[in-house]
Amino acid sequence: MTQGLAGLVCLAALAVLAGAEPEAPSNGSDGLPLGIGDIAPAAPSGLFDTGAVPPEVVEVARTTRDLPLGDRVAAVSTPFLRLPYLDGPTGEGRAPDPDPPARYDAFDCLTFVEEVLALALAPDPAEAGTYRTALRFRNAQPDYQSRNHFFEWEWVPRNIENGLLEDVTEALGGAVVHEKDVSPSVWRRWRRRPLLALPDERFPTGKFRLPVLPLEAALAAVLRIPPGAIVVTVRTPVAHLPVVVTHVSLTIPGQTPTMRHATRMSTHNVRDDSLVWYLEHLREYTRWPVAGIQVLLPREQGPRVGALAPRPDLAPVPDALPESGAPPEPGPAFSG
Repeated sequence: MTQGLAGLVCLAALAVLAGAEPEAPSNGSDGLPLGIGDIAPAAPSGLFDTGAVPPEVVEVARTTRDLPLGDRVAAVSTPFLRLPYLDGPTGEGRAPDPDPPARYDAFDCLTFVEEVLALALAPDPAEAGTYRTALRFRNAQPDYQSRNHFFEWEWVPRNIENGLLEDVTEALGGAVVHEKDVSPSVWRRWRRRPLLALPDERFPTGKFRLPVLPLEAALAAVLRIPPGAIVVTVRTPVAHLPVVVTHVSLTIPGQTPTMRHATRMSTHNVRDDSLVWYLEHLREYTRWPVAGIQVLLPREQGPRVGALAPRPDLAPVPDALPESGAPPEPGPAFSG
């Protein structure tokens, strides 16, 4: 079956999580290279959604449009809770990836992030498609070759360049910079290379630098990660693997730090988890250890710029989590 590195992180083909590498954890985690998108038609999870924003999502997006970003992210994504996880649910609607450009009945981790951000950033849900296209494709050209297939190399830097995202990892304190060299031979030897409908020249090579909060630093800074942020799970670089990112999630307001994400583990659906629990859980992976997290902050667009209160991120860190805010009981283990 032909596959492709999704373009918005798991881009949906925000690229999708796919088959485990030999080094990936064997305990049923989400710890798989982020971005392999199934470009055969994805199986519908019930009613196949061809891209119309559900009426209940339209209503909540319009009634919360003047709220801070984190509140909008939580509001527009609440109707998606418990919807199923599905690898590679979207495409360009034509070969080589004929899946629809958008659907709202199932998500992978990246398509969930993309759809929620598009709805939260757009001034009206009718314009969400414009934001999704800007996130997912180079120069907003919606075709397979222009998709931001490679999260570390394309999706993040291009969306920082186009003003949709800001990398706040280093501002949180305690970050280290990971560097990785990738040569053409690494891509050629990668066992999933034949599954990608891309010419050799589309595979990025050279050195990339990625600021990462090690898990201890992330736990120390967890109360400073603002609602609405993207939390990127970064694995320790391995010489023969060209990827290091294996999961993405969003933070939402809560009594304690909370993440919302589409996960393939256990429940295989969209769900909330304690961010503290998640970071502590990531310590358990030893076959392909977690280096830490990257934190990206969506940037307000259009008339919202300057109209809302300053972002609440990077505030002084309280001494500890409030006693009443012990992490909620996690669901069955996943690594994401």
